[in-house]
Amino acid sequence: MSPGGRLCRVSVVLWVALLSAGGDDSRAAPSAREAVRVRASEAFAPCLRPVLDAFSRESGVPTVLDVREPDPPGDADVVVGDDVELTRVLEGGGADLGSSFDLGYLPWVFVVPKGAPVEVSAALADAGWLYVLGGRVGREARAALGSRLPAGRVRVSRDPQELREASYALVPRSLAGSGEQRPAGVRPLVAVAAAVSGTPHAAEAARLLAFLKSARGLALLAPFLSQTSAPEPQAAAAADAYAVAVVDWWLPQCTLDHNGYNDPQQVVGPPDALSLGIKDQYKGFMSLGQGGFVTVDLGLTVIDGPGADVRVFQSVSSEPVTLYAAGKPAGPFVLVGLRTSCGVRSPGLFSNHCDFDLHDAAIAEARYLKIEDGEIYPCLKGGTITEGADIDAVQILNQKS
Repeated sequence: MSPGGRLCRVSVVLWVALLSAGGDDSRAAPSAREAVRVRASEAFAPCLRPVLDAFSRESGVPTVLDVREPDPPGDADVVVGDDVELTRVLEGGGADLGSSFDLGYLPWVFVVPKGAPVEVSAALADAGWLYVLGGRVGREARAALGSRLPAGRVRVSRDPQELREASYALVPRSLAGSGEQRPAGVRPLVAVAAAVSGTPHAAEAARLLAFLKSARGLALLAPFLSQTSAPEPQAAAAADAYAVAVVDWWLPQCTLDHNGYNDPQQVVGPPDALSLGIKDQYKGFMSLGQGGFVTVDLGLTVIDGPGADVRVFQSVSSEPVTLYAAGKPAGPFVLVGLRTSCGVRSPGLFSNHCDFDLHDAAIAEARYLKIEDGEIYPCLKGGTITEGADIDAVQILNQKS
């Protein structure tokens, strides 16, 4: 090899060595700019795209939106979903409950052609197909509406374009097409954001979460999300009209062996559940496990009055409950509500709630209520010590004077 060739080769080697030597700093910078992965279902993806774009532009941190149900979170750093979608992730520790917060409410709407009759059932009478969003939240919406949907003419879809193009649809407002939107009377979805536990990009995830709940982030979400849900019925009874005693309870053996919150006395009195800020560390509720129940004495007679008559406070997420009512401790008990999602936000409280109307059971009054787990999730698969609906309190909304 000529001297010039050797010199050229040495120069190349030196150049590579210098490039490698300076690579420690240059590799650190791309790592800091590695994309934050956000996983959200179809309902929330349209809400998030504008705010994620703004965050990336203004922070220099790229983001990737993965459109699928957030359970399991996979390789995501942040998950966004409704309580129904996040129950297992938050309770099982897949996402950090302490980092979670609400972004707002996303209402469901019926989409019908312009000029359709005002009454929803009449508007849907001419529907060849009513397209409904699939997934967990869609199942809850279909169950809530029941007979209001046209029998045999419901088509479930998770294709956003197909849903937007449908002449008739039952969808979250974020997926509504160009037709007229009518209130659906379904529990609005709650956009809950949380950091995935153990993410290697914890700092970037925290930065994104801070942006999401900032005034800037909420303004970008405002075209889709409301900051208040539909007005809740006002309690007609005194503030201390809560269950006064436990008369019966049952938990499956698996729950007795594995759950950490099996004390039925936690259901008595006003709502007082709290999160202690550590995974699975709470106080103030009873976890019902797989199909467990607790029966309470209200101490007063609840009557079928205006609006809802009974409110059940349920903690952590929106796990469903089933409610029965009776005039005597041993029954007979009458079904009031079956597997009702219990995730309506309770201002100022840790627990959510769900309301029941004795009118649905065709009874005028009751004194004893049986609250049964409606999630019916296999105990050993739960991965938590709070398996099943977590009952905090039971309130009388209408009582006999």
